[in-house]
Amino acid sequence: MTATTQNSIQNISDRAMLVGLTIRQFNPVKTDKVITAEVAQQHGSEVTMGRYAKSVIAKSACDTLRKLAASIRQEHYRRTLPWSEDGARILTSTGYQQYSDWMRDAHAQWDSAVSDFLADWDSFVRDARIKLNGLFRDSDYPSASALANKFEFRWTVRPVPVADDFRVTMSATEVSAIRNDISAGLQSAVQDAMKDVWGRMRDVVAAMAARLRAYDPNNPSAAPFRDTLVSNISDLLDVLPSLNLTSNPAMDRFMADMRELVRVDAQTLRDNAWTREDTAVRAEAIINQMSQFIS
Repeated sequence: MTATTQNSIQNISDRAMLVGLTIRQFNPVKTDKVITAEVAQQHGSEVTMGRYAKSVIAKSACDTLRKLAASIRQEHYRRTLPWSEDGARILTSTGYQQYSDWMRDAHAQWDSAVSDFLADWDSFVRDARIKLNGLFRDSDYPSASALANKFEFRWTVRPVPVADDFRVTMSATEVSAIRNDISAGLQSAVQDAMKDVWGRMRDVVAAMAARLRAYDPNNPSAAPFRDTLVSNISDLLDVLPSLNLTSNPAMDRFMADMRELVRVDAQTLRDNAWTREDTAVRAEAIINQMSQFIS
């Protein structure tokens, strides 16, 4: 590790922050204790050995919220890097404004979708009364106002902990040991996060090289490639400045090389043999040069 990289890690709290995301939603699946007991009695088994689970409303009623939650989480992961076991993720201060703007928009989308769900709640219950028939129980259905407490969208921002922030009444030896542990943990977390960035870069560029080499214009259906072959690199380039935690100049250079790869669109790569070959060669060169940064 170079001295510059070491200093970048030590100063990470000045240039990065930790973010967290919590999305909680109503779970329509509920155990029916009455039916569970009836089934156990019919088969002469202990009631604790099984259970009957039912969906109190049609599963399709939750599709919009479920898909939106998955989409928001996926984008949250794309814009950040893994950090700690508690689910916290990290991004640079450079990318925070873009991230926070996106997160506020995502929060607004979530609130709107929840409001729509709650507005339709009574109709979902009426539909369930018909579909469940004898399995329908009024006690399974809270009011729309009570149901609102089942939903949560919360995102948090906090500083990256550093050893110098640790202050407590202990002996100098104990304090020093704890600070050393914090510093070591910080260094390990930064290195793991940067491996994730390098891995993302390698994967999209390697995919481009492989797909371009496999493409046969005389039989394009044999090994086709989608427009995402180019857009996946462009999308990554949009967030990479937010992920370069150590301000690694080598990463900046690779980003510039990757931008050259996406100056042509996917259709041009399909139609033009020379451009396709040139782009594949440059993608392979990037991968070869990048290998020294990926262990």
